[in-house]
Amino acid sequence: MPRPRTPLSSFGRISAVEIEDGKWRARTRYRFDDGKLRQVERFAPSKAKAEAALKKALTTIQASTATEVKRETRLSDLGERFLLSKADRAPRTVETYTHSVRKVIVPRIGDLAVTEATADRLQRTLNAIAAENGPGEAKKARAVLSGMMGLAARSDAVKTNPVRELAPIQAKAVGATPVPLSELPGLLEKLAADEQAAASGLADIVMFIAGTGARITEAIGLDVGDVEGSVVTIRKSKTKAGERRITVPAAVADRLKTLCSGEHRVGPLFPTPLGKRRDRRNISGEWQATRERLGLGDYTFHSFRKTVGTALDQAGLSPRDVAEYLGHTNPSLTMNTYMSKKVGGSRAADALESLMHIRED
Repeated sequence: MPRPRTPLSSFGRISAVEIEDGKWRARTRYRFDDGKLRQVERFAPSKAKAEAALKKALTTIQASTATEVKRETRLSDLGERFLLSKADRAPRTVETYTHSVRKVIVPRIGDLAVTEATADRLQRTLNAIAAENGPGEAKKARAVLSGMMGLAARSDAVKTNPVRELAPIQAKAVGATPVPLSELPGLLEKLAADEQAAASGLADIVMFIAGTGARITEAIGLDVGDVEGSVVTIRKSKTKAGERRITVPAAVADRLKTLCSGEHRVGPLFPTPLGKRRDRRNISGEWQATRERLGLGDYTFHSFRKTVGTALDQAGLSPRDVAEYLGHTNPSLTMNTYMSKKVGGSRAADALESLMHIRED
């Protein structure tokens, strides 16, 4: 029976010999993309170091020759190639893709070869993701898998993109539940009185979002230099319209003045206990754990944004004023979703002040 051929981009047995005192040679044969086997060797003072140097060189060769997707390419490697192709997208998009590839897809099917990623296997994987992580996460995984297998199809590693054959993921759209206006003051007071939430800085973040309707990514993206008295400049937003200057309620302004004083003069406005900028997923997880511990209801950070939109609407602000304060491009979105950039927003701040009922002592 003939000896099986060495697969492409792989190597055979490594041999190591001492060719002279204090000089070892590690050698193997590597099969390059042109199908030819070539000898690769490295030298070092000891056998272990020579073998380690050779393995490092082989790793570099494998990376440099991986110019296309092959039938035997693992989905974990295909996922990294997909992420590289999307590196120029918006940071939030890249973060979502990265999470889906490394935390959702690869742990389940990362060791499968491209040709093993059949429609049946992928369908079962997405069904499991939907059951364990929810239909929203499954939809993201499906989109990422489609992009990954699209790369494989364009490299002729597979004939067609199997994701196209998968059944659609059905999910009823459920938006964030607004915090009732009557409950907001009590929620903020309970959170402010919690030592753990106060010490971690979570209470300050929630107070800011509840008093301004800012997105969580906008809040954690703020720096101390973005605060000028009662005016906050939001520079990091998901849209151009989201880049705006807003006047915040007096209670929020008082707290921001405290945060910006003393040694905390530069860097993130809402840092971690170690002084670093916060991560959106980590702070969302912290908020979920805190609200469950304190029994604050199933409210997300976006719930406060909807509450602010409702409060501003009931205070008599126009849809355009509310849209500008919340950083929306289209007032119709504000009216349809949030009412149940460049404006100073003093009317909005006055309207929200009565809602807060919390001031610094």
